[in-house]
Amino acid sequence: MRVDRLKLDNFRNLVNATLEFAGRGHLLIGDNGHGKTNLLEAIYYLTLLRSFRGSQDSECIRFGEEYFSIRGYWADEQESRENLVVGYDGRRKKLVLDGVEKRKVSEVFGAFKSVVICPDDIGIVQEGPSVRRRYLDIVLSLYVPGYLDCLKRYRRALASRNVLLKRHATAANAIRPWEVEMAIYGARLVTGRLEFTGQVEPVYGRLFETLGGGEQSSLRYQSDLLKAAGHDGGDTVDQEKLAQVFEQRLEERRSVEMERGTTLSGPQTDELVFDLGERNLRSFGSQGQQRTAVICLKMAEAELFQHSRGIKPVLLLDDIFSELDPHRSQRLLAELLGRHQSFITAPRMEAVFDRLGHLVPLKVEQGEVRPL
Repeated sequence: MRVDRLKLDNFRNLVNATLEFAGRGHLLIGDNGHGKTNLLEAIYYLTLLRSFRGSQDSECIRFGEEYFSIRGYWADEQESRENLVVGYDGRRKKLVLDGVEKRKVSEVFGAFKSVVICPDDIGIVQEGPSVRRRYLDIVLSLYVPGYLDCLKRYRRALASRNVLLKRHATAANAIRPWEVEMAIYGARLVTGRLEFTGQVEPVYGRLFETLGGGEQSSLRYQSDLLKAAGHDGGDTVDQEKLAQVFEQRLEERRSVEMERGTTLSGPQTDELVFDLGERNLRSFGSQGQQRTAVICLKMAEAELFQHSRGIKPVLLLDDIFSELDPHRSQRLLAELLGRHQSFITAPRMEAVFDRLGHLVPLKVEQGEVRPL
């Protein structure tokens, strides 16, 4: 997959322009604050339909303007061409795919495939379990048909059950229907997360060993429901049995959870664990090892979907080489060379980029993108 053209209107500080991109990608060079990350953010809007930096849509409108619009044109592996407009006018978001306005985000979400790697991603390792669950849910929503709808249904059922728990609603006919929904959709979420972890783990482990110069790291998905269902540690599970176990657990713990006012079991309590040998990488890994782990996870994500679904996501790397030592940088570049269309930002040209002759350098200055 490659993005060929991007038309921007009033997005951040970027000058309104139509940008044409090379098939293999670009080095984006410029001082901090001039718009390099904004350009990656605009490209990734075509995938996530919102900012990867956690900004609100309103914060992406250029100061003094009333709206922004991003129109992206891309081609997939079969050279089928699509275009998407993501616009926001301060009140509502407008999504137009191939000239047809879409009312539901799910109709557009993930139509364009890209993977972004940025310094803040280290939080996937360093922060709490909810950040890692969020990562899994975003990836699976982008790449697995039906996962986003399943996630919405589960969250609705969970929220409804929690409301009833707080009200001390003891009538089984009021709370049980939500527990049935939670069991069905919760089992699907756990199954999807487990399968993804099992598929991405070997690629992650290989990349970590390569970038880390022989160091060993692994991934595992940790879930009380899987343990209760007698899961043997593989990357598949009997989904129907898992749903039955979950429903039974919800019923058995209802009175205890009513006292707490919240549901204590389910995929909202699960964890993606990074191991460093036999120790937890979050607790015992250095910052360099943690940063390497996140980069390897994102790279493994891209490689997995290339091999399993024939999709080569566009890679967006935001100033990550300044955070790596020269040896890790060289090894990462060896993995990157020629595999995906790539956009790499940096404040200046570095010697390490000599290996990236296939990427066309561009200068980003005061929101303007031009040849270097």
